[in-house]
Amino acid sequence: SSRGLSGSRAVSLPANPHSARAMTKAVYFKLWATTANWTQRKNYGWYQVWTRLAPWAFPLAPGVAWYTFGWWSDEWKKTLTLGIYEPPLVHWDSNMTAMRSDFVKFHAQYPGIPYK
Repeated sequence: SSRGLSGSRAVSLPANPHSARAMTKAVYFKLWATTANWTQRKNYGWYQVWTRLAPWAFPLAPGVAWYTFGWWSDEWKKTLTLGIYEPPLVHWDSNMTAMRSDFVKFHAQYPGIPYK
């Protein structure tokens, strides 16, 4: 038996060319099958990830709302608290500059500037 440089036996191709073609077809069929199922496997993987992460939306959404509430506009605060929110009566912006929202100036329960 002949041995290559690495000490392993040399791979011999089948003597019949038809069986070599059959083996080539089998290899290509396997490659095509794996690439054809790639999208299905990838989507199933993402499905698994999202089903495990989805329950975290219940504590995460109120937590994000809690920590970002100060950045929201007064209109959004009123909307997302179902009408409960009112701007503070005492505010650091005692002159009611133009930077205050129209909601605070005109539409709050106790508007800062009585323009009405």
